[in-house]
Parts: sequence; structure tokens; C-alpha cells
Amino acid sequence: MIIDIHGHLGNINQAPFWAADAPELERYLDEAGVDRLCISAAKSLMYDAREGNADLDQALKASTRLLGYVTVNPMFPESMEDLALLESESKFIGVKIHPDYHGYHIKSHVAQIFLDQVARRVSLMLFHVSCMPGTGFADAERIAEFASRHPDTHFVLAHVAGIYQNPQYPYFPNLEGLEKVAAFHLENVYVDTAHYLMYVYPGVMEQMVATIGADHIVFGTDVPLQGPAQMRFALETIRALDIPDDDKDKILYANAAKLIGLERRQ
Repeated sequence: MIIDIHGHLGNINQAPFWAADAPELERYLDEAGVDRLCISAAKSLMYDAREGNADLDQALKASTRLLGYVTVNPMFPESMEDLALLESESKFIGVKIHPDYHGYHIKSHVAQIFLDQVARRVSLMLFHVSCMPGTGFADAERIAEFASRHPDTHFVLAHVAGIYQNPQYPYFPNLEGLEKVAAFHLENVYVDTAHYLMYVYPGVMEQMVATIGADHIVFGTDVPLQGPAQMRFALETIRALDIPDDDKDKILYANAAKLIGLERRQ
């Protein structure tokens, strides 16, 4: 089984070529050979958190392969009311946090108070981690420090903990965020693979395993920013690693299955 822990429902960045409704996402899964996909609503990230959460709830009810993240935003604290979706018998499995799109810095005192309240109520938080030059509202080191205060909650840091390309040389990855996360030695922190550099430059994936270990890596693609072909490329990059098959299974399935409570949901 393959679990993709990082995707989206809807239209990312208002770009028609980065858009997928639930049936389209399930087509991606069929073509790529992926069994489960965990998604947040693009509308929640880019427009209205609560409206997007409601749309996602309806989409999940009609799907057997999609699971969801409630998106919350401290700029609109009423969005915390949607954590009730996690406490019901719904298909929501965690919370998505995206400071870059929502326009606040994770070091903000107001944001910290809000996120502390969220972390005390949920078992899984997926953090967007700044992954492009010029961004930095959610850096890996601050998220790891936040996670250290909430040992009973699991955290996934997206985009290889903030890998980004040098704009002058697009295949030169920055691994500083990954190294800083590894330095905390936290059992409750994982990093996902959602970045195109991991399959166009296999050394990124090799360094990821060497730095943080297979026990703390989960497979993610950021669909629909990545299509089914890119999902397959990413899978093949992991399968081609010179590591034990058990470690590949951890990255592609076992770690995520534990985080989302898959056995309980089957």
C-alpha cells in the first residue's frame, strides 16, 4: 500500500492546470498506483478556511480513498470551530497550517497562542514549511521548537522541511531546514517528500534519509501541483534508494499509516 500524506482539493494558486476535484484526484491515484491521499482544501488555504473545510467534508463523504485535513487560520480564529470535524466520525485525520498563504509569521505571539490551543486538541498537524526564496513565515527550526512543546501531537513538516532551489541554479537544494529538524531528535516529528527536486535530483532523497532517517519520512507529493506522472517519478525515486526494503515501506506507507490511524479507519 502507498499513502500520499500531502495533497489538495480544488484549485491551487488560481491556476487551471493546478486544479483537481475529488474524482480527478482519484484518477491520479489510479494512474500513479497510490492507495490513499490526505488532502486539505485549496479554498481553505487561499480564500475562506471554513467554506473550504465544508466543501472538503462533502467530498470526503463521497470517497473511500481520500482523507482530509481541517485548515485553521489564527487570522480568523473562528476557524478553530471546525476542529469539531475531527472529533466526529468524519474522514478528517489532522490539521493543515499554512502561515505563508495566510499571512502570519509562526513566531507571532498571537499565532503561538492559537496554535498551542490547536495542538492540544489534535493528534496530527501538517505544517507548510517555506520552500522558496523570499518566503520564511514558517521555518523548520521554529516548527520543530513548537513540536518539542507538544510531545503528544505528531507533526509533519512539508517540502523536505523547507528545501528550496537557488534561483540562479535551480537544481541546487538547500537542506538547512532538514538538518535543523534532525538536530532536535524529536520522536513526534516527520518530514514529507513533497518537492519536485526529490525526483529530478535523487541526491535530495538520499540526503533526506541520511539526515533524518526513514523512521521520520512520509511520502507526499503536493497534488495537484504534481500530476500522476510526477507521483510515479517520486515513487520510483524512493524505490531506487539503496536502503533496506523495510525502510522504503516506512516511507511509502508504514509511518503515515501510524500517523493517520489507518487500521482504525479500515
